Amino acid sequence: MKRIGIVPNPVRDNNFETAKELIGYLLSKGIFPAIEREMALSCGYERFAVTERDLYSKSDIIIVLGGDGTMLSAGMKAMKYSTLLLGINLGHLGFLTDSDRNGMFASVDKILSGDYRIEKRMMIDAVIKKEQDIERFTALNEVGVYMGGVVNTAVYVNDEYIDNFNGDGILVSTPTGSTAYNLAAGGPILKADSNMIAITPICPHMLHARSIVVGASDIVKISVKSFTYNSLKAVIDGKQASPLMAGDTLTIRKSHYHTNIVKTNNLGFYDVLRNKMFGREGR
Repeated sequence: MKRIGIVPNPVRDNNFETAKELIGYLLSKGIFPAIEREMALSCGYERFAVTERDLYSKSDIIIVLGGDGTMLSAGMKAMKYSTLLLGINLGHLGFLTDSDRNGMFASVDKILSGDYRIEKRMMIDAVIKKEQDIERFTALNEVGVYMGGVVNTAVYVNDEYIDNFNGDGILVSTPTGSTAYNLAAGGPILKADSNMIAITPICPHMLHARSIVVGASDIVKISVKSFTYNSLKAVIDGKQASPLMAGDTLTIRKSHYHTNIVKTNNLGFYDVLRNKMFGREGR
């Protein structure tokens, strides 16, 4: 590999200590690192500064220093270029990351020797149709409709009416997002490489309301009927993206984009789930 990009997280990486260690290690291996200009200036490596576009479009692989939130942010920028992402966990759970700081150099060595695999993570597109506007978003984890108060939404799959749901809101998640907010909302865990989408009501005010799992080729439509607070938002991967009004609709389907996540360990999905979620090692 000729160029390895680095995405530091200044909140998680105190004084950019991990980023500096990684840069030094890459240079010792004869690898030219690349860092987005503002971050490069912050950590004192201006000579490795590139534009954000060049970082994501011209790097052979990008090493992301942070947690799942940092990986999600990098995934949104990398998807247009199918750039490989390797996560080093400096956060909490780190479902999307490969190793922690102690295993960082070992992960780099495996990358340089070609000893890694690529997980292509499914993404979803959301088209929000409003009275006089159309907005488009892409998510790796989930698309949500919520923001406090009671929300009433009508849900359709392939234009077939499912039901109206009353509650705090509703989520449409990918397999990757199934272990995030979807799981906290009582939704199912989907295997990371499965082609499925989970539709999960958030704190429903209905005893019969349960998650629905559909195929990745299915099209989900959410129609906003009413809400009790002054504001309602479409939330993309945990970030408020667009205000909603009664009558707005969201159409959600599998994206042609995907996020390429690099893994250098031999842990399977259930190993990661057991270790991260339940805090238990293997037998």
